[in-house]
Amino acid sequence: MKTMTRVPTGYTIEKVDMATAEQPIVDGLVELWHALDAEAVPEDPPLPREMIEARFRTTSKMFVRQSWLAFKDGRVVGRGQNFENKSGSNEDKRDIDLAVHPAHRGKGIGRALFAAAVLPIPDATTKLVQSWTHSRVPSGKAFAEKTGAKAGLNMRSSQLDLQKVDMKLIDEWAKIDPPDYTVVFLDGDVPDHLMKATTEAFNAINKMPREDLDMDDWVFSEATIRDWERMRKARGQTQWLYLVTDPSGTGVAFTDIVFDKRYEHVIHQGGTAVDPAHQGHGLGKLVKALMVKKLKSEMPRARFIRTENAGSNAPMLSINTRMGFALAWENAIWQLPLADAKKYAERAS
Repeated sequence: MKTMTRVPTGYTIEKVDMATAEQPIVDGLVELWHALDAEAVPEDPPLPREMIEARFRTTSKMFVRQSWLAFKDGRVVGRGQNFENKSGSNEDKRDIDLAVHPAHRGKGIGRALFAAAVLPIPDATTKLVQSWTHSRVPSGKAFAEKTGAKAGLNMRSSQLDLQKVDMKLIDEWAKIDPPDYTVVFLDGDVPDHLMKATTEAFNAINKMPREDLDMDDWVFSEATIRDWERMRKARGQTQWLYLVTDPSGTGVAFTDIVFDKRYEHVIHQGGTAVDPAHQGHGLGKLVKALMVKKLKSEMPRARFIRTENAGSNAPMLSINTRMGFALAWENAIWQLPLADAKKYAERAS
């Protein structure tokens, strides 16, 4: 179905259900992904086509996606998406994903896709729209500023070269044995008897700096975690989780990674956090070191661990820096009131 958005001459924009899209459209999305990665992470080998397709085909029950694609001569040259948050927290915000092929920027495609993604959002349920930008793709920041959005949280993306990591330090940290704490390793889905402890540990993420981001605490529930697990398996990904509990069985710390065995070049660290009441015992160092040892032992061909932290999160950045994590690039999370987003969108429609 075509939108009513004004589109630059020679281009079309169509609303597409990516989960059921015909194969030529998905093939075009893969080509677009490769072009974007060649710009943002040229040092990485291209992701296998089947991995990218699985990401577009997989749907979430908690973040319901609507997608619009820009076409030129039948080729996919841009995408715009909004994600309706049904997770039980921060539901008054919608994520907006915009991407335009580098060769087709500066023609109004981004504005048209923004309008297509923003204008259908109901005023009654949404307060803000938000999006990410990448420091290696300056056009993203420039576009965010044009809309009037403000950068709410500055993120540092760091990576650890597993071929150069100081294993003497890692071995030292892996031997940290604070009394009265239990460390559990989980490969795959969280078992029912550890679900409560896992959601408790995940809540420590809410203690991380938010800078100027308008964000409430996230509520981590079994439904949310089961949705993540279902999506991960549909994509062919694996999750490893180290969970720390106190004597009462309460979850107080964790670190997790997600990876695809078809692409061992990059391991993504989803999060690491320690509840402030349990800091000072070396729990963060312990779980991160255990994860590195696990990777070195079971995935010796893995090259990098990549992680993201708020630029103001000094305690976690200190641990990462000591481990050997180096700055790769920076990201920012931008926010814009929906009313202002629609004003900008209407000028492009």
